[in-house]
Amino acid sequence: MTTSDRARELHDGAIIVDGHNDSLILRQSRGESLDMTRRDERYHLDVPRAIEGGLTCSFFMVGDSDLQQAMELIDGALRLAEEHPEQVVFATRVADIERAKAEGSYALVGQLEGCTFLGGELAALRNMYRLGVRVVGLTHGSGGPGTTQHEKSPFDFAEPAEREAARERPGLTDFGREVVRECNRLGMVVDLAHSSDAAFWEVLELSEEPVIFSHGAVYSQCPHWRGLTDDQIRALARVGGVMGMAFVPFFIDREAPSMERLVDSIEHVVNLVGPDHIGIGADFDGMSEELTPIPARVELLPTLTEALVQRGFDDEVVLRVLGGNFLRVLRQVVG
Repeated sequence: MTTSDRARELHDGAIIVDGHNDSLILRQSRGESLDMTRRDERYHLDVPRAIEGGLTCSFFMVGDSDLQQAMELIDGALRLAEEHPEQVVFATRVADIERAKAEGSYALVGQLEGCTFLGGELAALRNMYRLGVRVVGLTHGSGGPGTTQHEKSPFDFAEPAEREAARERPGLTDFGREVVRECNRLGMVVDLAHSSDAAFWEVLELSEEPVIFSHGAVYSQCPHWRGLTDDQIRALARVGGVMGMAFVPFFIDREAPSMERLVDSIEHVVNLVGPDHIGIGADFDGMSEELTPIPARVELLPTLTEALVQRGFDDEVVLRVLGGNFLRVLRQVVG
C-alpha cells in the first residue's frame, strides 16, 4: 500500500504509542542479547526500525511470573536507555515520551504482564514503581492462590452465552484488589488485558483512575475471549479508559485477517463510543509471524495510518488512535 501525502504528514507528526510489546522477553527466551539497537529482521521490532516506522513509544513487557526474569528484563530496558541515550528513552512520565518524539528517539515504558512474581507483596509492586514500571497488567491469564484473580482466563473462541455466564464467576482475589488500589495511589496504570471477564467488571467498579486494555480484540468482529464485548467497551469508555487493538491475526478475523478487518474493529469502537477510547496494542514479537497481517513489522506502521485515512477518519481521530488516547490516560494517571 502506497502512503498518501496526507497520511505521511499525519504519521510523521503523530506521537505513536503501542500499548504492548514482547520484543525483550522474546530475545531473553532465546538466550540472546537484549540490546535492540542492532537491526535484526528475525524480530518484528528493533530500535532502528521502530524509529524508521515512526513509532514513538511502546509499553514493554518486563515482568510476569518469575522475579529473576523481571529483574533481567527491567535491567535490559534501563541499560538500553543508559548505553544508547541518543536512540532510547526509558519513560516514566509523559514528558519523556514527548522528548523522545522531539529528539527522534524511541521511548520504552515498563509494563507488567502479570503480578504473580510479586509474591503477594505490595512492597514488591512499590519497588517496581521505583524501578520505573508505570503500567501494571494484573494477569497473563493465570488464576488462583498468589495471583490477582480467582480463576484462569479462557483463551479460545467463545459463544455469547459463555461470555454472559463468565461475568458472574469469581473475580479479583484480595491481593488483586490491593494491587488496583495501590496502583491508583502510586500512579501506575492498571491494564486489564488477559483478565477474566469477572475481574474486568470488578476493576472498573474499584479503580478510581482510568484503566486500559492494552492489547486485545473486539468481540463483535471476532468472537475470541481476548475480545471486549460491546458492553465492556462501553463500560471502559465510561471510566475514561482505552483499549489497544492487537495485530494478532485470530483476534482480527477467524478466517481471513487483513488490514481492512483490523480497521473494521477500530471503526466499530469509534462508532460505538467515540474516538477517545481506542488505540493500538500491536503485540510485536508476541504473535506468529507467518499468520500476521500487515503491519506485521514495525516499519510497516505507515500502512495503518494510510488505511485509517482511506477509511475516512478525520485527522484528529487518526492522531488519537495512533497514540493520543493512550497519552491522555498516561498523563492523567502517571503525570
